Amino acid sequence: MHVLPRYPYRRPPELDGLPQDSRPAVVIGGGLTGLALALDLARRGVPVLLLDDDDTVGVRGLASRGMCWAQRTLDIFERLGVAGRITAKGVAWNVARVLAKDQPVTSYTLQDQPDLRHNGFANLQQYYVEQYLVEALQAEPLAEVRWLNKVEHIAQYQDGVRLAVGTPDGHYELDAQWAVACDGASSPSRAALGLEPVVHDRTEDRWIIIDITAPGCGWAQERWTWLDASANGGRAVWRHKMADDTWRLDFQLREEEDAVQAATPEAMRRRVHALFGEALEFEIAWSGVWAYRHECLEDLRSGRVLFAGDAAHLVAPFGARGGNGGVQDADNLGWKLALVLQHGADEALLHTYSTERKQGALENIRQARRSSRFVHPQGHASARLWREAIIAMAPDCAWAARCINTGRLSNPCRYADSPLLAGGAGEGAALPDVRLAETTSLHHLLGPWFTLLVFGDRLPPALTAVNHPLLTVAFLAPACDALARAALQRQLGVGADSGECWLIRPDQHVATRLAHQFPTQVPAMLARALGSASTASPLASAHDMHATTA
Repeated sequence: MHVLPRYPYRRPPELDGLPQDSRPAVVIGGGLTGLALALDLARRGVPVLLLDDDDTVGVRGLASRGMCWAQRTLDIFERLGVAGRITAKGVAWNVARVLAKDQPVTSYTLQDQPDLRHNGFANLQQYYVEQYLVEALQAEPLAEVRWLNKVEHIAQYQDGVRLAVGTPDGHYELDAQWAVACDGASSPSRAALGLEPVVHDRTEDRWIIIDITAPGCGWAQERWTWLDASANGGRAVWRHKMADDTWRLDFQLREEEDAVQAATPEAMRRRVHALFGEALEFEIAWSGVWAYRHECLEDLRSGRVLFAGDAAHLVAPFGARGGNGGVQDADNLGWKLALVLQHGADEALLHTYSTERKQGALENIRQARRSSRFVHPQGHASARLWREAIIAMAPDCAWAARCINTGRLSNPCRYADSPLLAGGAGEGAALPDVRLAETTSLHHLLGPWFTLLVFGDRLPPALTAVNHPLLTVAFLAPACDALARAALQRQLGVGADSGECWLIRPDQHVATRLAHQFPTQVPAMLARALGSASTASPLASAHDMHATTA
């Protein structure tokens, strides 16, 4: 069985009265979102301090927690340098099956995506992902992680924040220009600032996770969902495979069921055997009862404190939107905060983080609420009648099968109505990471900041005068063989020699697809993003920069 790492506590110098400069950025909370954000900031040249009140990864032992990582999240992990470890250790899957009242209802296969760098989903326990992020962060000279350092209070002033921190050796204070609270659903940081999220709904729906190791079970590497399973008192069950021959089982509890009793070893073993048969040999790796609610802060920024992950928004796990959403928060915020701190961008840029990621959170909440109503209609008679009709028709009716909603799987948010977008068709969407060769893909051509992606081997004359120190030019045509050209056409609808030019943001979202038609969009959009930081310098060429990988 996997053993969680323990990280050493080191006495902070502030406890000994050693003067310390104000930190540019402090991340509060060393979970998935905080680690991803700290790693992104360090990679972008920002000295970052991460404070965590624990000395390990995961929560309450070997809890799988988030374990289903979407393709967009894997693309972000690729940029952060940890995707290879995640996909090597994790479990790829494409087939999902749904049963109702113990009978097969429908199944579907996610499209195989040989054109793209990563599969649609990979399953891996969250503690592994966090461990890989910690190890990557420890290798960054600009990053410092302090374990067993609990932020107990936050005070804001005009140009920064002051944090009161508790440790095993006592208390100290430190100053920061910016703080990002990634400290979870209960968020002490949020409470310290007197902030309350907007609650979209609460539910009495409760589940128990029972993670089991069953090396010889012979189950297919697929996601299975049982609706109204007789072996679970007419309630739902999910089954996912994870690493180490471990299976994640989520059993929906009956309304009157005692959660403490349900979590006893004997009760859990009875529940598993009732569904899979007495012959199944297994060990319980971890268990825990969970419920859910949907909520989101009105504004993800409060002065010099920003909120990300569960501290900013909560969503039911239907469709794998919690952890994936937190990583996408970090991806959206990291480059914006780095531009403010390192390149003189106006702090108004951070308002776009709140706008865009609140849109993403509310979209996740809408989708998850629809799924939760289908899985658990509660007292809504009309919803239950609709559900029963859909289930009855689904085996013989394709459109009814498509209406079965046990969790619409997480897709990357397409941002809308942002000042960082031109507003045309396809803009705001995440750029797919199309394979270009055996060892490289489209995202490898992108620069660290903004990229002018040229579908050809030279710039159109109208764009030759566009230059900026944070703009890279990437030429697609020289990087593509015949197979890659076909893949680009399928995935993007654009030929490698079409002459189009797209402006790609640092988070790999498309700012405009029409730079070749409206060349003034590029400097205008850079100016909007950077505010006062709009000095010009010669254009970098990604064709030259990435010649070895392309």
